[in-house]
Amino acid sequence: MHHLTDRTVQLAAGFNPFNGVSPSFGPFQSLLTSKVGMFLSLVYALCFVYAVYHLMIGVARLSRAKKGGYGDDLDDVKTDVVKAAAAIIGLTALPVIYGILVSS
Repeated sequence: MHHLTDRTVQLAAGFNPFNGVSPSFGPFQSLLTSKVGMFLSLVYALCFVYAVYHLMIGVARLSRAKKGGYGDDLDDVKTDVVKAAAAIIGLTALPVIYGILVSS
């Protein structure tokens, strides 16, 4: 014998638990409704991906420079890694700063 709970019966009858639920972007809701805001969001996402890519490449170059004993390359690569990490930190902080400014 199978024991069917009320929840199973509701789901089998076509009950949708997500009826009436809509996503909320909080303080970014007004920004994402215009074409300019959506374009800025796309540019932000592309910049974030670009910075992460350069961080990964920089870390790989840093590892290779340390293993290979390329002392001349080491300082340049460290600078590139720090710049990429600073860009990621800045891009991560940007939505938080925007949210604070808009909500206050």
